[in-house]
Amino acid sequence: MAGKAKIIHDGIHGSMKVTGVILDLVKTPEFQRLRHIRQLGLAYLVYPGANHSRFEHSLGTWHIAKRLAEEVELEADESLLLQVGALLHDIGHGPLSHTFEGIYRHYVKERDHMRLGQDIITGRINITGEEDGGKIPEILESYGVKPKEVADLILGKGRKPYLGQMLHGGVDVDQLDYLIRDAHYTGVAHGIIDLERLLKVLQIHDGELVVDEKGVEAVEGMMVARSLMYSRVYFHHTVKIAEGMLTRALEFALEEDHLWDFWRMTDCRVIVELEDLEGLPAELTRRVLYRKLYKAAVLASAEELSQEERRELLSAYRNVKKRQELERNLAEAVGASEGEVILEFSIADLMLSEPRLKETGIKVLLENGEVQPLSKVTPLANALKRRQTPRWAVLIASPEKYVEKLRESWRRVLFS
Repeated sequence: MAGKAKIIHDGIHGSMKVTGVILDLVKTPEFQRLRHIRQLGLAYLVYPGANHSRFEHSLGTWHIAKRLAEEVELEADESLLLQVGALLHDIGHGPLSHTFEGIYRHYVKERDHMRLGQDIITGRINITGEEDGGKIPEILESYGVKPKEVADLILGKGRKPYLGQMLHGGVDVDQLDYLIRDAHYTGVAHGIIDLERLLKVLQIHDGELVVDEKGVEAVEGMMVARSLMYSRVYFHHTVKIAEGMLTRALEFALEEDHLWDFWRMTDCRVIVELEDLEGLPAELTRRVLYRKLYKAAVLASAEELSQEERRELLSAYRNVKKRQELERNLAEAVGASEGEVILEFSIADLMLSEPRLKETGIKVLLENGEVQPLSKVTPLANALKRRQTPRWAVLIASPEKYVEKLRESWRRVLFS
């Protein structure tokens, strides 16, 4: 059932030959929808080149998975399962990628991009509503691939541990693509990694994915790149301010009983819908659209907070109503209106969006045949785990006229 092949030219991996089940999946409305979801959300407001999409990244992840499957000599059925899982791992992403992740958690608890991905793959949801949508499970089954196995794999639950680790582990095909791709399109050199070396030093040992001892330096390089990209790009304070503003716009819309199906939308659609609502959602959206962003009044590091203060903020971030109350208190203290002060807490945000960031449990196969965790082989792994990423733990932003007052009063308002 291989059928015709198509050559897709990618800015990162060059020419990729797509055929069979991969080509049929790429043609689905669900996968084509990913063309209209930016990989890095609102990061283009800081890095103008960051306009690449989840579509490109998903293809790139599939390409690396195909290469890794060849390198470690997977059986044909496992290779196919890994490739399909890699292609579809982001199929459930909503508009602007991770921007609205906290909203899923609070307002639409039965939805997040991982569970949506599973529901799309198993046919429980036709996310586009197109007449030819909802066919992914049918396509998979026609090639002898079980949709449930693919759905499990995108959560890192492979039929064998090493399959899950290849897609969602310490060194996985998802990270390998997004680090290279995001560095390329943002122009930030920190994300450059030695992909060719990494693919050569990964292997399967006792049912798990391990790194050959000769590849430790390549893994260290990837971990440094990942840490620096989070500091420099993903958690750049201006990016987080823009994301915070648009998140508040959507929160206010939901409070007014609008846009409950936002998770089905693409980037442009959700922005148009928010702008059409008028009032605060429209005002915040237009400010983001034309880059009239709030200014950072407070960028406090974790060291500037006591253990108790960190606990209080973590609790507030997990409870949207409590965080909204703190924002209202801050606004009232400086004479601002509701929605004019936003509070972000990076530690909680990181725990939600990228639990792999502190991952050092990668296993190394030593020359003497022993297997040791990376943290035992190199001190750099533990140093990176201790490194605060990003440098700020608390961000408070507002229109410029309230900045000085917020700097003077934020601690008293939040912790008194």
